[in-house]
Amino acid sequence: MLLVMASIGKPRAEQPLLHILAYHQPPYMEQKNNKPVGLAIDILNSLLMRANINYDLAFHPPKRAYQYTRFHIDHCVLAIERSQEREAQFLWVSPILVTRHAFYSRPSRNGVIRSIDDAKNLRIGSYLGSGAGEYLEHYGFKVELTTSNDLNIKKLIRKRLDLWASDTISADILIRENGLSLRRELVFLTTLRALACNKGTSPDLVKRMQSELKEMYRNGVISEIYSSYIDKKNENWLLYK
Repeated sequence: MLLVMASIGKPRAEQPLLHILAYHQPPYMEQKNNKPVGLAIDILNSLLMRANINYDLAFHPPKRAYQYTRFHIDHCVLAIERSQEREAQFLWVSPILVTRHAFYSRPSRNGVIRSIDDAKNLRIGSYLGSGAGEYLEHYGFKVELTTSNDLNIKKLIRKRLDLWASDTISADILIRENGLSLRRELVFLTTLRALACNKGTSPDLVKRMQSELKEMYRNGVISEIYSSYIDKKNENWLLYK
């Protein structure tokens, strides 16, 4: 279901219009007052402005955004985790984000997760389209998927889950917004999140975006955008070199 549409720029006849599909995942991508905002949105806006590429942006559920982009030329999905299973399905502009994923639990839960194997027989919450969820499923973990990440925090508090698997930035914000005290158990995965474009998209266009993204890392633009969302002194692992 289409949630919001935002048109940026004015398409030119000599230049292809890219259609960007995003999904609701604060603080990376969300809509406020019908305006797309968030860390990944800010990076995207800066990237495509610098690359002089006109585009529009629509919000969809993550699984639909992923599947729709696979089969429609000149469509890209922001920002999905790059994995071996997905590598051949898209043309990639990467990394838009570098994220760490951790297990979270209720403070009252008995036991401590010291290694990923300690979570093997526990009920773990993730969301549809999450690379971390797919990773855990691939290795035989008991994963329950929801349509959005914030639903898992409610399931965890209601004891319908033993653990919640989430990237650390989203988790910390959701925990703070809900006034909760959860325990971060173990960081178990680091992933690259990218702009994944349909394979029929112009390779020259993708190459131009990749070149501009690399320059944004080199000249400190990415670091500056991140500084609005995180404490760089504590989270400097996020910045891709």
